[in-house]
Amino acid sequence: MPSTYDVSAVRKDESLNSFEQVTHLYVPSYDGSFWEIPQEEAIEGIRCGRFEFYIGVEGHKRQKLVIARGPYGYYLKTSDDKLEPLSLLSLPEPKEEMLA
Repeated sequence: MPSTYDVSAVRKDESLNSFEQVTHLYVPSYDGSFWEIPQEEAIEGIRCGRFEFYIGVEGHKRQKLVIARGPYGYYLKTSDDKLEPLSLLSLPEPKEEMLA
């Protein structure tokens, strides 16, 4: 059974296209800290069945992240997103306390 995490924030590189902008996910850990996971590791964890990631976008139901293939490789998006990972990109950047 995969471990389930709710993504609270994402680190973005805005100089990249929308398929590559998300570089890291931030999820709460059991001890109150935040776990920073590179998108590539999250994709691999989903692929092998170790992890499931969800986001809650205001005004919408909780959405599961899925692996998609884009023009530049694999990326994460919700099943409600058409092509670009707009729901994931709508999450905030990590706050200072998430980086400690």
